[in-house]
Amino acid sequence: MELKPTLLYETKTEQEISLATDLPIADKKQEKENNKENKIENKTANKENVQISDSQLIIENETTQLIPTLYLDFGDLVVWTDDQLLLLSAQNPHLQIELNSKQQLAIKMPTKFDTANYNAEISADLIFWNRQYRLGKVTDSNGGFHLPVTNAVVAPDVAFVLHSKLETIDTKKGFPCLAPDFVIELRSDSDVLQELIDKMLDYIANGVRLGWLINPKDENIYIYRLNGNHTTQTFDEKLTGEDVLPNFELNPRNIFNA
Repeated sequence: MELKPTLLYETKTEQEISLATDLPIADKKQEKENNKENKIENKTANKENVQISDSQLIIENETTQLIPTLYLDFGDLVVWTDDQLLLLSAQNPHLQIELNSKQQLAIKMPTKFDTANYNAEISADLIFWNRQYRLGKVTDSNGGFHLPVTNAVVAPDVAFVLHSKLETIDTKKGFPCLAPDFVIELRSDSDVLQELIDKMLDYIANGVRLGWLINPKDENIYIYRLNGNHTTQTFDEKLTGEDVLPNFELNPRNIFNA
C-alpha cells in the first residue's frame, strides 16, 4: 500500500485509518461504532470533546483546550525524506510540522498572536545585532534544519548559524543538514514544558552551542550549553550571547512587559 503525505487528514480505508491513529484494524471497527454514538452525544451534552472527523479521531480534553502537539508514529513503514516533509507541509499549510528524534511527526496549530509577537520581537533584536556584526544568518520559526545526529527535522522559533557552517551547503535545496550555533524556543500557552526541555537537549546532542528555552508563564529562562553547563535565570536578568553571539544582549522585560 502506498502511503501518501495527505494521510494525516485524508484517511479513507481501514488500513489507512489504522496507520494514522496507531490502532489495530480490528479495534478500529469497534471504535468507529463508538465514535458515531459519541458524536451524537457531543452535539447536545459534551462540548469539551473536540471532533477531528476527517481522521476519525476524538480528542477528549477536560481543560477545553486542544492537545498542544499531535504525534504520529508510522514505525518502520515510512522513512521520511526532506522532499516528502516539504510536500507534506505544502499540502497542510495551516499546520506546523516537524520530525522529532523518534522519527514521529509532531503537528501543531499556529501560535496565538502574543506568542507570534514575542517571537518577532526577539528575532528583530538578533537581526539588528547580526546586521552590525555580520557573523552569520538568522532564521525564524519557518526555517527548518535537518539535525545530523538524530535525523530530526526541526524549526526553532529563532536560530542563528555562522557563515562558516553555510559555506559548503546549498541552502536553496531542502533543509540544511546541520545544527544551528544558537537556538531559541519560546513556550506558548499550549506547549508542554517537558517536551520543550527534551527538544532543547536534542539540540545540544546534535551540536547546538547555546540555546534558550524561554518560559513566559513562570518568567524564567532555561539556558543550555554544549559543554553541559545548563543554568536557569529569571526575566529580571539580562541574557547574553556569551562566546556564541559576542556582545549580544536581550532584556526579557523589554520583550514581555512591553
